Amino acid sequence: MAVETRSNIFRVFPGNVLNRVHIPGEPGSHQVAVIDVGSNSTRMEVLQLTADYDLRVMSEVKALLRLASRKSKDGRLLPSAVSDLCRLISDFATVARASNVDDIRAVATSAMRDATNVEEIVEEVKQETGIDLEVITGEREAEYGFLGAVFSLPAVDGVLFDIGGGSVEFSFFEDRSLKQVFTLDLGALRMSNEFLNTEKPEQEAVSALRRHVKQMLKSSGMPPMQESGVLIGAGGTIRNMTKIDRGTKEHSFGRLHGSVVGYGSLKRIVNGLRGLDQTSLMYMPGLNPERTDSILGGAIVASEIAKYFDKKPIIVSGRGIREGLAMSGLIKELPSIDEVRRRSIYALGARFDTWDRLRADRRAAIARKMSELLSEHLEDEMMALIPYIARLIDTGRSVNYYDRYIHAASIIELGELGGFSHRDIGLMAAVLRFGNSNSASMSRYRPELKKRDRPVVRRAASVLRISDEMERRLGAERYSRIGMELVDDCLEVRAPELSAWDPTRFAARFKRVFRLGFAVVR
Repeated sequence: MAVETRSNIFRVFPGNVLNRVHIPGEPGSHQVAVIDVGSNSTRMEVLQLTADYDLRVMSEVKALLRLASRKSKDGRLLPSAVSDLCRLISDFATVARASNVDDIRAVATSAMRDATNVEEIVEEVKQETGIDLEVITGEREAEYGFLGAVFSLPAVDGVLFDIGGGSVEFSFFEDRSLKQVFTLDLGALRMSNEFLNTEKPEQEAVSALRRHVKQMLKSSGMPPMQESGVLIGAGGTIRNMTKIDRGTKEHSFGRLHGSVVGYGSLKRIVNGLRGLDQTSLMYMPGLNPERTDSILGGAIVASEIAKYFDKKPIIVSGRGIREGLAMSGLIKELPSIDEVRRRSIYALGARFDTWDRLRADRRAAIARKMSELLSEHLEDEMMALIPYIARLIDTGRSVNYYDRYIHAASIIELGELGGFSHRDIGLMAAVLRFGNSNSASMSRYRPELKKRDRPVVRRAASVLRISDEMERRLGAERYSRIGMELVDDCLEVRAPELSAWDPTRFAARFKRVFRLGFAVVR
């Protein structure tokens, strides 16, 4: 789409087809099954990746093998563990093939790296299942994890840490490029087995684990994080801690991806886990019963990592090595946040047959121009979001035309939009709900949105409604000319298609929120 501004006249052209990545054998998407053999659990996801970087989970299966705990004294993986692994991979491969995948990738991490009979295991897996199991280094694991975990988060600089069962991978990045990786043997299951499953009193065991983690971090050689950087956490331990945290305080969205857990919350979670026996942990809200024997060790590791990095809050990533591995064949470097946002909006819209890209782009251009003229009344944060919101209105029509704004808000809340923070998602959805009703409530978006956000949300909703009304009156030709300017405290618009439109109802709302007039000049 191109917008040409000239004497307050702008021309809205249809959006051009995105420069899509070519995927051999597939015109629009690539479907891959990724099997991740971890120290604690083994998972498989069937992932579909479109040329717009839209990564969809098509199927998922998992099992708890606890390979890190099933070794002989000399470090060999026990025969029963190898047999279980072969059976599981064979079953996972059956599910993958039933999903008509283009490829099956299987990788193994810390527990397999440490096994003294790793070559024998790889050969047996190949013979029994026909699957090539790749035992990846900690550095490669960190690279895949970085690509998957950070891709769709609005993060530019910072550190990603991924707590697995056997190890923790640290990825330092700047300007969305990976700079350094570190692997430390501080996995949740490993630490729990070494320090917490002992005859020592809990207080002494916990203190010993804390000292060990601190010493490992201190001697790792990892540099300090930049002051402007963010701390991102990934892995099952982090996801479970986030769910536990959500059980104790207000939150807006069901999604974990992009959630924020503060250092104070980490301390409260650790204190809440201490002293609980396995039976009590089984019933703890948010905790997966399969992690009862490793959650305390993992939580202590997470809290010490956050403390090491100046007690920064943790941004939670719901993605990781599996998603990174699926994308690695197509994407070598992370695109900019703006590019992720743009493609994510188009990918979400394209899922709905009521969505038309030409109309979405045209509505966004109108809303953008109006926002620019009203910039003194709209914060930069909201001005950046308005065109994205405008593009997604028609997704709501797929459910019901009359409540399309409300349904579009729900789609934004539940959809897998990349490049947006939880606050961004809350603002976008709130604007749509206020677009449906000026008396809508913002309580569902606490704590991301505050009472002070209400005025700017109402103004953005007015811009959206007027842009929507203007767009649907435009001609069907390939472009339309619209004049728009502020004259004596009145926003005046002109276009041949608008000559018969009476905007009285919209002008009244516009006047209330902007203290400006709105008129169609004929």
